[in-house]
Amino acid sequence: MPVLYAVRNATTRQAFGYGAVFGTITNAGGFYWVVHVIVAFGRLPVAVAVLGFLLLCVYQGLLLAIVLAAVRYADRRLGLAPVWSLPVALVTLEWLYPLLFPSFIGNSQFRFSALTQIVEITGMLGLTALIGLANGAVYELLEAKRAARVVGYSRVLVPAGAFALCIAYGSLRLPSVEATALAAPTTRVAIVQTNIGGQKKESDPTGSLQAHIRTSKEALAADPAIDLLVWPEAVYDRIVHKRNGAITDKIGLGLDKPVILGTLSMAERNGNGPTEYFNTVALVAPDGSVLGSFDKVELLAFGETPPLLDRLPALRAWLSDAAWFSRGKSFRNLQLDEISLLPMICYEDIIPSLVRKIWRRAGPADALVNVTNDSWYGDTAEPMIHLALSSFRSIETRRALIRSTNTGISAVIDPAGRVVQRTGQWTKDVLVVDVPLIRDRSSTLYMRAGDVLGWIAAGLVLLSLYRARSSNSRD
Repeated sequence: MPVLYAVRNATTRQAFGYGAVFGTITNAGGFYWVVHVIVAFGRLPVAVAVLGFLLLCVYQGLLLAIVLAAVRYADRRLGLAPVWSLPVALVTLEWLYPLLFPSFIGNSQFRFSALTQIVEITGMLGLTALIGLANGAVYELLEAKRAARVVGYSRVLVPAGAFALCIAYGSLRLPSVEATALAAPTTRVAIVQTNIGGQKKESDPTGSLQAHIRTSKEALAADPAIDLLVWPEAVYDRIVHKRNGAITDKIGLGLDKPVILGTLSMAERNGNGPTEYFNTVALVAPDGSVLGSFDKVELLAFGETPPLLDRLPALRAWLSDAAWFSRGKSFRNLQLDEISLLPMICYEDIIPSLVRKIWRRAGPADALVNVTNDSWYGDTAEPMIHLALSSFRSIETRRALIRSTNTGISAVIDPAGRVVQRTGQWTKDVLVVDVPLIRDRSSTLYMRAGDVLGWIAAGLVLLSLYRARSSNSRD
């Protein structure tokens, strides 16, 4: 709202400029931890890290610059008040604009459970549209007072009505979601967090693995009723081999319970190309056999894959075999007896479209599981941001989410998107939680229909551009 007010008399080009500054500063406040990532993970000088951070902030800030330019264009050329154009512009850009770290303005409401329940219908774009409406309504009240004119009541009542409707829906829906979770069968899960960061693990991978085994044995001795152990990303100390998409090696852990863990895997192409390496999550039986695995699909640009590698495969010839990961191609759940778990690795749990793709191809799961390594981000706000963003996957699917990280924050999130239990940050801990299993193969409207709001908003943008062009032709 403040920046809307600041550009109320600006031209479209000026609004874009103001928006670029606004967006860059906004991203700098949210992504300051990127400097630490580049230094710790990329092992680059601080000066290079700061430059990369600034470029990221400028690039991601351009989303808000385009939004503001679109709002001013709609006002000047079509006479549309910001309360109507802002939600459409925000939704369209959040849907179409590629971000290195995907996020939505609606993520800011993760603690407002009565409001966030609409995500099972609208997806994240619905929350973003609601925030756009609310900001547009406040702007209308201030601008009417400044200009000494009558308030456009539809510009205030429509957002207020939409907000009240969403609150009413969430308030009525929450008891039903809670009742379903309480009535569901459960599995007792132990999430192991050893507080061993990525750099320490790299210097002593076997020691890291042994720490997880030792901590798991202590947890099982304290609570023999544990059904499943969940370890974080890339915790296994060896590269395992794959053939025809399945891991052929045994992963001996000496535990009498199944374990979900992160590992690196490789597949040889038998002379048809270079060896492929994957960031993998595996479900390991007590005898060491691998019951199922999933390879990371959404690879982090620069960290796990060069930009544009999918479009320019010739780049791979210039890279060493182990330099980059290959993208996972199998979309399947992890199956433990009758329990089906939808897997995600690292920041895949903040990407709604990926979870929906796995859901549609593998079928509805009983619960969600994410393994990640947030230690590269240091003792910053990023682990909490990651947890907040991931919580919306539980609402979209109406399934509990199990998150295992090496240094925190590990957590279990209920089907309403609320954190049931969590660890600290940079602490050693074990969470033991009875996780509800929704086994009726039910699905939400969002998982069935996807980002319909994105299509609608983009269509409205095209229609507005056509109207503006037609108006110019008549003039």
